[in-house]
Amino acid sequence: MLERLIPRSLLTAFSLLSLLILMLGACAAPVPQPSISTNVTKGGTWIVDLLHEPDSLIPNASSETFSDMIDQSIYTPLFYGDSNGTLHPGLAKEIPTLANGGISPDLKTWTIHLKPNLVWSDGMPLNANDVDFTWKLWNNAHFNATNTVGFNLISSADVSADNLTIVFHLKQSFSPFISLWADGLYAPLPAHHYNNVAPDQILKSADNFNPSVTSGPFMMSESVPGDHYTVIRNTKYYRASEGLPYLDKVIFRIVSDQNKVLKDFQAGTIDSGWLMNVTNPVAYQRLTHYSLIVNPKSTNFEALYFNFHNPILAENLDVRKAIAMAIDHQALIKTARYGQAVQHCTDHSPALQPGYQANALCPTFNVNAANTLLDRDGWVRGADGYRSKDHQKLEFRYSTTIGNPWRGEDEVILQQDLALIGIKLDIKNYPAITFYLSFLTDGKPGTYDIAEFENSFNYNADDSSMLSCNQVPPNGFNIDFYCNKALDALYTQEQETVDPTVRQNIFNQIHQIYLTEFPFITLYNPLDMFIVKKGTHNYLPAPEGALETINIWEWWCDRGQCPA
Repeated sequence: MLERLIPRSLLTAFSLLSLLILMLGACAAPVPQPSISTNVTKGGTWIVDLLHEPDSLIPNASSETFSDMIDQSIYTPLFYGDSNGTLHPGLAKEIPTLANGGISPDLKTWTIHLKPNLVWSDGMPLNANDVDFTWKLWNNAHFNATNTVGFNLISSADVSADNLTIVFHLKQSFSPFISLWADGLYAPLPAHHYNNVAPDQILKSADNFNPSVTSGPFMMSESVPGDHYTVIRNTKYYRASEGLPYLDKVIFRIVSDQNKVLKDFQAGTIDSGWLMNVTNPVAYQRLTHYSLIVNPKSTNFEALYFNFHNPILAENLDVRKAIAMAIDHQALIKTARYGQAVQHCTDHSPALQPGYQANALCPTFNVNAANTLLDRDGWVRGADGYRSKDHQKLEFRYSTTIGNPWRGEDEVILQQDLALIGIKLDIKNYPAITFYLSFLTDGKPGTYDIAEFENSFNYNADDSSMLSCNQVPPNGFNIDFYCNKALDALYTQEQETVDPTVRQNIFNQIHQIYLTEFPFITLYNPLDMFIVKKGTHNYLPAPEGALETINIWEWWCDRGQCPA
């Protein structure tokens, strides 16, 4: 059993702002508009602590934010986001719209024009042929892409004679198509480098953690899995003529836990870090040489997911509903997140418009009603206080990642909450690289019954990748192994329109299924803290996507000497 880090009795119902200002003594302000400073000094080495080991550094081979953060530094996507969650052209000349003819009225034909004279880090041309190669690779089951939603709708693509334009033809309308290609995690791959490698061998090659041909502002210099990844300036970056990137080098250091991150901050040996331990605010108050940044537009949500390979969870809606009714969300926020989160019951935060539903019919926290529901369903308490029926016991394996103290806090609170309704949780946690790469996607009976982790949807509220029938592993990341044809039909409908009012109405119907069938339960929307050393500039974390490194090419340090 995980030990409680902060007793509930020490906490009060401070608002987020008052809590951060009072306890952290730092500026917890919205992230400003991104801009390139006019008095930039180039040079320097920036050091970042990563709390978890990436599980791959090849685009669309990972589901981890930590992979995305490094990918954003070494790959240039067709489109990239900013600190406001707004998309901009990267390798593409412009963002396709109905007005500029880049999107057909039926949303089935998408035309992307690439900038001319692009090259890979090895000097070879980067063009539409690489984009064409990439979508085909990701749709190849032998590659085992993390996400195929939208890509699997491509029926064909035409590449222009000059290799600067690619026209995608989709099997059906798909309004979020552009967002699929956003940020480094979904950047095109070099066709000339991988053409002669079997799809099932790419992730087994040295390139999986040491990509040798890339397109981003930086390129890999040192790859030491488990210890650090060093990237250096890519002189062939498409914005090199603008003086970008400003830094010479970035070192991503892999650390074992939150205590190590805090010690590095206290020693002043790192320039920035993310995913701070919100249960230890006094320690951050003492970091006088650092500034705190919180992006209030976060689209992240922490949730628990039911594994429908477990017959009790799959076949007993009342059990899932009782769990939803027994969770004390405010205790999770106040105790585990130390107030640094907001309560909502769907997967769409207020930052996603359309998507967010202010009037969603959230389950009411009511332990008595949850007990009544289970009583009525025939689940009887035994001498140990836990319920059973027909030789089946309400006892479930609950897992999350090691190294995040607030998740340990979540588990303790949830364990206590569910014990009040006669449900026992057996906790076993795993390193993130194991949890995301093999543990969740295996999902067979005997692995986990309930899993907790943080999720988000990049630049578009389309959430079909989470629970679509065609995204069950190994085809995607539907780690619930849940399939609902009515839900699939709604996913298709929201993908077939760009009208925000129509899409919002469909999202509301999707939420109704979530909140009556309970394939997952949203615990809260966290507002993650980012910490950066004073004397650095243009550190503008994003609400989604690559988060900390979203604009890494714009980072710079006073006098070209990074403080760390």
